Amino acid sequence: MSDHVIEKIISTHRPRIDRTVAIPRDEYARRWALVQKAMSEKGYDLGYACGSELDRSDVAWLAGVFDPIIERYGILVPARGKPVVVAGSEGGHVIADCVKASGAEIALLREYQISDEDYRFATFGKLEDLAYRLVPFRPGRPIKIALFSSGQFMPHDHVTMFKGRFGADNVVFDLELLRLIKYEKSVAELKVTGVANRIADAAFLAMLAVLKPGVRELDVAAAADFVMKRLGAGRTGFPTIVSSGPRGRTVLGPATNRVIKKGEFVSLGLSPTFNGYHGIMRRTVKMGAGWTRQEKAFMEALEGLYHTVIRATAEAARKRLPSLSIDRKGKKYLETTKVRDNRGRRLTPREPYTFIHNTGCSECQEGYGAVTPYSENRLAKNAALMIDVAFIGFDEKHELVFPIEYAVIEDSFWKKGKPIGVYNRVPLSVQDLVGKGLVDIPEARVNPYHKPL
Repeated sequence: MSDHVIEKIISTHRPRIDRTVAIPRDEYARRWALVQKAMSEKGYDLGYACGSELDRSDVAWLAGVFDPIIERYGILVPARGKPVVVAGSEGGHVIADCVKASGAEIALLREYQISDEDYRFATFGKLEDLAYRLVPFRPGRPIKIALFSSGQFMPHDHVTMFKGRFGADNVVFDLELLRLIKYEKSVAELKVTGVANRIADAAFLAMLAVLKPGVRELDVAAAADFVMKRLGAGRTGFPTIVSSGPRGRTVLGPATNRVIKKGEFVSLGLSPTFNGYHGIMRRTVKMGAGWTRQEKAFMEALEGLYHTVIRATAEAARKRLPSLSIDRKGKKYLETTKVRDNRGRRLTPREPYTFIHNTGCSECQEGYGAVTPYSENRLAKNAALMIDVAFIGFDEKHELVFPIEYAVIEDSFWKKGKPIGVYNRVPLSVQDLVGKGLVDIPEARVNPYHKPL
């Protein structure tokens, strides 16, 4: 029965998904021009960003490298001319195919190969030679290099390598230069993100269809992963989340072989990557039983937080308010929201993180754009963001205070000028959809903030 439903989900949603939507080559040229202009204003000769399978956003945005594999890699952006993606021998084969989308060049450098391999027939260049080729020689003037990627991701060897070759004083971290430019999304980026979220909705329906007591977490995740691939998502922003019962205390725990029991709470999450950009869908449900009064109050309080945050976002966009105004509205809501805990006390559930974060060529690791109490800047003119509201029901000792370990509602939304709209159609509460085998969202149940771009 579930196989039949999954195939129906795919056939229902496939016509709505245009797999040809992608970032055009001329957009990459515009991106390079923006970055190079900012570099010239600061006196940088070269910019460097690095990546891996975990932190792939920077090089993906700059050169269309959406599918790195095995080795770390990087990109050198000269103040003039085409950027060059630098890679090792094995990952370089894949990256050489990736850069066809952007027109960036590629160079294989020994510094990026797997450390203990010996590539008999590979031809490697040297980083120093490449840098001097990209920067016009000017006697007596050193090459000044800006490191665009976070020190959390940049390998120590790469920083040491640059400083050793070009001098410590000539190598500086300037993270905001690239992050601020990436924060403003093009119409093409908003459209690609929209397709990713159509895939997310369809894959989430597959998860709901196969959920029943006795199923393993990985079997639920497999249904979602299958639908995502069939509809054009090449990879995911994070391993598909299915965390049941006490595993809810992992918050972001990927699926395991654990069997889901009747009456347990299950947090579900997926993030399809379509042509380099990420969608999202996360919800929490109860397995094979209805909510108790206390549990329902907990979940309704979470929905109230979602309403508060999305409306505050719409107001901030319309009135061009500092983005911290959104955080303040959410925190004010929490101050006045009390739910009975397991001992009968009326307490405010704790939120584990900020309510809104940036997205793009990663699910959440864009490095700028999260809405925090300190976000004085306005929202970007055009943005793709994620609203991620959650409550944790356990304390610092991992003991349950509320009846639900972890509850979450996460969607993606667009901002284009003043208007905003949620990409996703899945309703805020999906408890009544569990195990029903729905292949589409009934119009009466569509997310009230959903708006097509």
